[in-house]
Amino acid sequence: MSVSILLLTCILATCIALVLYGKTLLGKIYLHCSSPPKDLLTILSTNKVIELGIKNGPIRKELILSSANPSVFSTYENPNQIIIPSNVMVSKDYGKRKLFGFFHPYCNAGGGGEKVLWKAVESTLADDAKNVVVLYTGDRDSSPNEILASVIKSFDYKLDEKRIVFIYLKYRYLVDSKTWPHFTLLGQAIGSMLLTLEAILQCPCDIWCDTMGYPFGYPIASILLKVPIVTYTHYPVISTDMFNKLSVSIKSPLDIKTRLKYCYWKLFMFWYQNVGSYVTIATTNSTWTSNHISQIWTNIKNHILYPPCSTEKLIIQNKTWDRKNQAVVIAQFRPEKRHQLIIKSYGKIYHRLLVEDESKLKNYPILILIGSTRSQADRDYVKSLQDLAYHELKVPQNRIIFHTDCSYTEMKRYLQESSYGINAMWNEHFGIAVVEYVASGLIPLVHASAGPLLDIVVPWDKSNHCQANITSDETRTGYFFKSIEDPDYYDSQKEKSKTDYPSLDEILLNTCELDNKSKYEISERGKECALEKFSDEKFNINWKKYVLDAL
Repeated sequence: MSVSILLLTCILATCIALVLYGKTLLGKIYLHCSSPPKDLLTILSTNKVIELGIKNGPIRKELILSSANPSVFSTYENPNQIIIPSNVMVSKDYGKRKLFGFFHPYCNAGGGGEKVLWKAVESTLADDAKNVVVLYTGDRDSSPNEILASVIKSFDYKLDEKRIVFIYLKYRYLVDSKTWPHFTLLGQAIGSMLLTLEAILQCPCDIWCDTMGYPFGYPIASILLKVPIVTYTHYPVISTDMFNKLSVSIKSPLDIKTRLKYCYWKLFMFWYQNVGSYVTIATTNSTWTSNHISQIWTNIKNHILYPPCSTEKLIIQNKTWDRKNQAVVIAQFRPEKRHQLIIKSYGKIYHRLLVEDESKLKNYPILILIGSTRSQADRDYVKSLQDLAYHELKVPQNRIIFHTDCSYTEMKRYLQESSYGINAMWNEHFGIAVVEYVASGLIPLVHASAGPLLDIVVPWDKSNHCQANITSDETRTGYFFKSIEDPDYYDSQKEKSKTDYPSLDEILLNTCELDNKSKYEISERGKECALEKFSDEKFNINWKKYVLDAL
C-alpha cells in the first residue's frame, strides 16, 4: 500500500509541476500543431475525405466555422476522418462565429446535471445566431439524433440542431470511478486531463464550458487553447468537510494509514486550489456549493446560478385543494438517494397505523417511487428495493408503487395530481426534484441539509412576494427531517436538539393530520417562491448576465 501511495503521489506532484512550470513549452508545442494548414482551401477543393492526422482538429474547426450546417461535422459515424459535403463552403458569417465547447462526457444521462447542460446550450444558441455549440461526449452508443430526441423526451427542450456538433470521446472510461478502484480522486483527475486533451485535439473551441465538474482539465484547455474557462459547479471535488471528518478519525500518532491519506488529500486539495486560477467565470448551483467553492477558489468570485427547473411549465392555478393522497419520490435509482430510508420509514408508519388505528390508513398517502435507471446495476437496485418493500417489510404492492424510466409527460402528471414530494438525500447540493415538487404544488418532505434547506424550501412571505426571515405557520413551504443514518447526525445534535428536526416517519405520520386548508396555503406559498427563483427564464437571464455578457 505504501508503494502505491508513493507512486501516485509522485504522479500527482508531476502533474502539478507540469501545470505550474510547463505552460510555455506545452503552449508552443500545441500552437505548432493547432494552426490549420496554410493551403487549407486547396486541400478542401481537391479532397472530399480528410484522414485523421495532427491537423484534424483545426481543420474541423475551420469547417464548422464556415459551414451553413455545422452539425454535419459531428464524429459519430466517421470518428477517424472528416467527410466534406459538397455544400459546405463558405458562409457569410465565416470568421465571426464563436465555438462554445461544452465538456460533458455523460450528456445523455438524463439527470439534473444534464438539464443544466441542455438549457445552457439552448440559451447560448438563442443568444446569438453566430454561436455554435461543440459538445464533447462519451456517449458513443447514441447518435446525435438519438441524444437530441432524448433531450426532448426528458426535458422538453427544442434546440437548433444544425448548430450543435457532437465530438465523441473514445476514452471516457478514464473518468469512470470503476476504472480507478483505488485512489479514485487522483485517477479521475488524471483521466479528466487526458480526456480534455482528446477533446481539444479533435476540435478546439473558442470558449471552454465545463458543466459537469472536471476541473483538472482547465489548465490543459487554458494553456493550449488560450480561451476563457467557464465553469458550472454542482459540488466540489474535495471539500473542507472531508478534511474535518478525516482529521477527527485520526485516533493516535501510530495511525499511519489515516495520516498518509490526510497528506494525500492535502496535496490533492493544493492541486484543486491551483486549477481554480485558470477559471474565467465561475458559477455554482446553490448556496451550499457556493460557500464551499469560495473557500477553495479564493481568487475568483463565483455566482449562484440556480439550475433551470421549468417551474413555469409545472405551476397550475387552483382555488381549492383537490389532489390525490399520494407521495412521490422523483430521483434516479441510486443508493445515495436513500430510497431504503424512505421505504423503511413508510413501512414503519404503515404497520403502526395497522395495529393502532386501521381507520387512519385512509389518510395515509400511497408512496410512488419514480426515477431513471442508467444501467443493470440500477435495475438490480430497484429489484432490491422491491424485495425490501414487499417481502421484508410486507407492505402491499398497491401501497408502494415503482415507476421506472417514465416520460416527462408522465412525470408531470404525477406531480400535478399528488399531495407530497419526498427527498431523503443527505447534503443534496441543490435538488431539482424538490423544486419540481414545490412548483407543482406538492408539499415537500425533505432532508434538512444543503440545497433543500438553504435555497428551496425556504419561508415565503406571500403578501410581500419575497423570502421571509423565519418559518412560521404563515410562511411555511414544507417540512424537514433528519435521520440517525446521516453521516453528521451526532455532530449536528451538538448544535441543535433532536426536537428541532423530527424523523421522516414522524413527518409521514403528521401528514395524516393536515387539513386541506393548511395544505393549500403551504402549496400556494411554495409555488410563488419556485416561480420567482427557479424558472427556466430566470436561468436564461442569469446565464446571459453572468456568462454570455461577461465573455
